[in-house]
Amino acid sequence: MKIGVISDTHGDYKSWEKAWEFLKDTEVIFHAGDVLYHGPRNPIPEGYNPKELSTALNTCPIPLVIAQGNCDAFVDQMMLDIPIQTPYVFSVIYGKRFMVQHGHDISDEEINRLVQKYKLDFFIIGHTHIPLLKKIGDCVLINPGSTSLSKREDKINSIGIIDDEKVRIIDLETGKEILVLEIA
Repeated sequence: MKIGVISDTHGDYKSWEKAWEFLKDTEVIFHAGDVLYHGPRNPIPEGYNPKELSTALNTCPIPLVIAQGNCDAFVDQMMLDIPIQTPYVFSVIYGKRFMVQHGHDISDEEINRLVQKYKLDFFIIGHTHIPLLKKIGDCVLINPGSTSLSKREDKINSIGIIDDEKVRIIDLETGKEILVLEIA
């Protein structure tokens, strides 16, 4: 199993190209929302080209599963051949239960409730632009950070990779693992 996890691309095609180098051999990619639009509170990313990004996503040979973010609107869906699902995505892959929700309107208590109710193995969120890996019982909570508008102090843009042994958050510039959680 090798699964890609991204969030908060915000229309940045150049950051998608960098992320693609790590995602091109995954079996599925979960996107936790804020796909094309940079949002009124965010600066315009250096590689902002939502039209080019939508073309790249539409032609992506790997299945993409997208949850709606707070910056995703009806017009964004018009550009994508892939459904933007809302407010939650639930999926079972290789017997593992995944839930994806952007994270802008969910409390820790609600995440814990959903983890228990759905017996989740992985809960994926975004929104904060800050990567996070932590265990909630047997479930791994993953925030891959942002591919384009990091809010980390060091401004590292990042993605996540899940495989059979661990979950990794990867720096898009260097390829270094910035967070790792063993799951095997």
